[in-house]
Amino acid sequence: MENFIVSLNCVIPMFLTLCVGFLVRRAQVVPEVMFHHLSTLSFQALLPCLLFYNIYSTDLTAAVQSDLLAYLIAWVLVWFALCYAYYTLREPDPRRRGAYIQNSFRSNIAVIGVSLAQVMMSSHGVALLSIAISLVVPLFNILAVITLETCRGNRVDLRHTLSGIFHNPLIRACLLGILFLLLGIRLPSSVEQAVSSLGNAGSVTTLLALGASFRIGGLTGQIWTVVRCSLVRLVLAPAAALIPAILLGFRGDTLGAILVCVATPTASSSYPMALACGSDHELTAQLVVSTSLFCSLTLFLWIFLLKQIGLL
Repeated sequence: MENFIVSLNCVIPMFLTLCVGFLVRRAQVVPEVMFHHLSTLSFQALLPCLLFYNIYSTDLTAAVQSDLLAYLIAWVLVWFALCYAYYTLREPDPRRRGAYIQNSFRSNIAVIGVSLAQVMMSSHGVALLSIAISLVVPLFNILAVITLETCRGNRVDLRHTLSGIFHNPLIRACLLGILFLLLGIRLPSSVEQAVSSLGNAGSVTTLLALGASFRIGGLTGQIWTVVRCSLVRLVLAPAAALIPAILLGFRGDTLGAILVCVATPTASSSYPMALACGSDHELTAQLVVSTSLFCSLTLFLWIFLLKQIGLL
């Protein structure tokens, strides 16, 4: 019963915040366009503060675990290659193929992942995840560009891709946090407190904006496709990552970091990239919504299972 309560407490704050965002939009308390601006504010300023502070305030020797980082990078590359090969063989329409592949490997680690980690893990675990984000998110972006460009028949512009990654505010914040940590640069306590407060606000406002984006009626057109893809993102991908990780001896916060990286919903940034690259952006939007909706249940089940068998 204790593990059940702990697992439930991990996902309830995230679920309730998503619901509040959905209900506020439905009640028309504020103009709907406000949620778009709120999402932009969180991405450009608040979440970077959160990631920077998580890295800046940690113990360098404890937060950098090369085996965890190597495993995550290797798993993402192998899983991407398998999914790319599978959908290339099974899906003739390149627009839908790109949407399927993006959904299969690209998780919302920087938004849902960080919010979940703050409740589920210790400060050490959150720092582990923040370091992982600085490597995994750029890798996600590179693989997404490769996917979408090749699925519409174009060659990948590596220079443009790397430039886009460097200008990502989340990546810049992680790199800046690592720089401050390595050089031992400390901010005045008042500035630290301000950065911490802004970061905490970022996780809440992002979930509110994501909750407000839910359009349940939009899921009915391709319900079975959405269900299948949601199972791939929230069940099959985590199982494929967690089983080898457990066999390799990952436990506690390191296993929790892997869970957060692979079991969160489809990255919300998948939609604008699909739109810009001529992929099936309607399906991509439905997958972002559906996986965000279902992840509270699947994450609860994963956390409960791992706690019951004493691994988390």
